[in-house]
Amino acid sequence: SKAIEINPNDSFAYVLRASAKASIKDSKGALRDLSKAIEIDPDYEYAYLSRGNRKYELKDYVGAIKDYTKLIEIDPKNYQAYRSRGDSKSGLKDPKGAIIDYTKSIEINPNEAFTYVLRGNKKSDIKDHDGAIKDYSKAIEINPNDSFAYVLRGNRKSNLNDYKGALEDITKGIDIDPTYPYAYLSRGDTKYKLKDYSGAIKDYTKAIE
Repeated sequence: SKAIEINPNDSFAYVLRASAKASIKDSKGALRDLSKAIEIDPDYEYAYLSRGNRKYELKDYVGAIKDYTKLIEIDPKNYQAYRSRGDSKSGLKDPKGAIIDYTKSIEINPNEAFTYVLRGNKKSDIKDHDGAIKDYSKAIEINPNDSFAYVLRGNRKSNLNDYKGALEDITKGIDIDPTYPYAYLSRGDTKYKLKDYSGAIKDYTKAIE
């Protein structure tokens, strides 16, 4: 704030103050500062990304998409902008639109494991379980310690009635992170489908713990 008082056209100072405001959950205050930074410098890429993120937090998905789209116009190779725009489309219940953006993000940066997880989730939403499994497998290939990807892949295998494969994946996820409650819930569901009710109860109990 003092830096801005000395130099009211310091766009970087507005961005930094916006970050500080966001850290204390003042998203609206952060938005005002980011808008000011963009007013000073209309091509400030990070300001658009950050403002889009703040709008996303406030569930203004349409506004967030506008900011990410502007960023893509300025920098067509910004994979974060495509991924974030995909998140916002997901927020608008547009899984196919989200998949398109996640795919573009992956084309630009094919080594970001979490983007494959995000795309896999949207493929799952449209019942493309085979496609989802491929994406989770790629995420695991990039990051073999991704417990989340193992559990999600296991769930999709369960959707395809591959209960043995599901149990193996979910158990692997638990081995990596024994404190992951959703993994126990998922394994319990799979055991329930196999009529292993006592095993399911053990896993549900562990999830509750």
